[in-house]
Amino acid sequence: MSSLPRRHPAINAMVQAWSRLRPSWLVYFSIEEASLSEGLRAAFAATAMLLLGKWLNNPLFAWAAIGAFWTCLADAAESPRRRLASMGGFALLSTLCGGITAFASGAGIPYAVAAVFAFSALAGLTTIFSSAAYQVALLAAVACIVLVDKPQHDLAAAAPLLTIYFSGCVFATLLSFTVWRIHPFAPSRYALRLAYARLSELARDCARLIEASHADAGDWARHATEVRAQARAAIEAAYRSLLSMPQARIDGAKAYQNLSFAAADAESVFGYLIAISNAAEYAHYGPLRRTRAARCLLAMGGVLYRMGERFEVPSADYPVSLRQRLPALSRKLATPAEQNLSLPPMPADQGSGGTVRYEEPWPIALRHTLLANWERLKQNASFESLGVRHAVRLAVATTAAYAAVKLLHMPSGYWATMATLVVLQPSNGNTWMRGLERAAGSAAGAALAAAIGLLVQTPLAISLVVFPLVCLTVSLRRVSYGLYALFLTPSFVLVADFAAPASELGYAVARLENNVLGCLFALLVTYLLWPKRDTGDLKSAVADAVRNNLAYLIAALHETPATFAACEAARRSAGLASNKAEDLLKLARLEPLRRTDGLRNAKATLEVLRRIAGTSTRLRMSRQTSASSQALGDWIAASSEEIARGLSGHAPASAHVPYPIADLGAAEADVVNEVTQLWHLVMQDHAAANWSDPLKPRRA
Repeated sequence: MSSLPRRHPAINAMVQAWSRLRPSWLVYFSIEEASLSEGLRAAFAATAMLLLGKWLNNPLFAWAAIGAFWTCLADAAESPRRRLASMGGFALLSTLCGGITAFASGAGIPYAVAAVFAFSALAGLTTIFSSAAYQVALLAAVACIVLVDKPQHDLAAAAPLLTIYFSGCVFATLLSFTVWRIHPFAPSRYALRLAYARLSELARDCARLIEASHADAGDWARHATEVRAQARAAIEAAYRSLLSMPQARIDGAKAYQNLSFAAADAESVFGYLIAISNAAEYAHYGPLRRTRAARCLLAMGGVLYRMGERFEVPSADYPVSLRQRLPALSRKLATPAEQNLSLPPMPADQGSGGTVRYEEPWPIALRHTLLANWERLKQNASFESLGVRHAVRLAVATTAAYAAVKLLHMPSGYWATMATLVVLQPSNGNTWMRGLERAAGSAAGAALAAAIGLLVQTPLAISLVVFPLVCLTVSLRRVSYGLYALFLTPSFVLVADFAAPASELGYAVARLENNVLGCLFALLVTYLLWPKRDTGDLKSAVADAVRNNLAYLIAALHETPATFAACEAARRSAGLASNKAEDLLKLARLEPLRRTDGLRNAKATLEVLRRIAGTSTRLRMSRQTSASSQALGDWIAASSEEIARGLSGHAPASAHVPYPIADLGAAEADVVNEVTQLWHLVMQDHAAANWSDPLKPRRA
């Protein structure tokens, strides 16, 4: 799985610098997540079908191109078995269900409405199974939405269309397992390269803040809640990718040992960078020391970036020579507060961070999967189930959009129905985010399609121009949904023009109008039918983050060589809990609230938790604990109990007793101040009302 060319991390740093100008709630994206290999595969599959249609003078092959494109999007991209199941399953489901929808449309509008409702509901119901199942089912429902605009009346007339469409799906699947095979280690190499790129950005962003004398607490908080959170998520994705590999492919594999060792080492480097950024936030640098520290961190960022690039090279050994540069740089990066804050050595073991998954024989695996899904279905057989509610919402919204475009006689109305289907998400915040990105991306894409239409008019030229557009669409889909929608719009406009030549400007305007209408339907329904507000989940997520971070603080304060693994696990749990709460906070801020006191409280609390995690890591690495560490631990434990009471809505049992910091080390003193700040945040006036529901009006 190759990625877009990266000659120097400074290019990505420029993109990150631009992204910092956006509002804090806006979607963050990084070009590092682009996958050129996936884009080229989808582009080759779709363009080959268009060229074949041009050679055979058969415009129906535009449907084969669409089928090939969707099949590439349905790729689960894990083990070969899962990839075959997802791509092959989509090919069969979309052809069968799309054919049924096309015949229902031919039988009349009521039958078409029933088919749209049924297949949309079934797609929404798959959210109770897994994200991969929902991805396949949603794409199959999209195929139904598009084919409902091609009514069929008899099998003889429908056979050419469905056969050609299915052949495009099969071609993309065969291409993925023959000429365009993805190496079993490729997803893990990609995930590790992205993890080290995130570590590089973490070091470079810390250097930027150190060098900027005007950086304030807000800048450091953004560094912790965004850049650090992305590094944590990328490392977790690398772990999951390694653990998803079947045992048959990793026994005795040197490549797997190198990759699992790299994941463990990334965790170690990540902890060090957390401690450095925390110490740098509190340190008072002179001009020369500031410049020296920034240069060291920039150099570390460059080394980490090059290490990540090496991991994507097949059969490459672990870059020991590059890794050995990091300790020397860390020794030059001594901070005024802790002179012995140094990078830990490379991990001694080569574990992958968890138990390896054994791949069962496929008949047994299929049986277990069906039984597990049946149990999930029985557990969710109620209208109280979030999966069932989302299925009903999705079906109602999609059917309403379909009925509206039929009543308004809108050209290419299936685009509005399709937009409603893909924009509507289980939560309000996600729906808002997806709707805004799709509307903005479609508007820009429509302008691009109109400009291309002035230059490209022949079927051959359309086929060739579709190649880079589809390549960019698929390559950038993980980077940003808005960029995905931007290049998807001209791709579909040109394919539609290939199937039925007309004005590209007309197609572009029609797609823009339909997309905006579809987004409006999705936003309307998400607030009318069982709205799931992200603020409801935010309360429990922040409370969980508080508990996990305080548990890590206590573990770090009393860590011994025998408890190192447990302390590392506590740090990992704290980071994941903070990530989850911060993601929910971003979504909650998109909701129209009557008051925002609860969100401000949550934001301030999460920022303090990031500082507590950083200071805890400093304590572990500096080893400058004082003789009063036992008394400090007791005070922190007592404060944690009071904070837990506050999160539960109870008043404190006693007044908060400050801890004397005169004889404490720098990191310990910072811990005392941070825990005190957290205590006051949780125990402030009306804290219980703010935490339990940020939507409640203020009491008189």
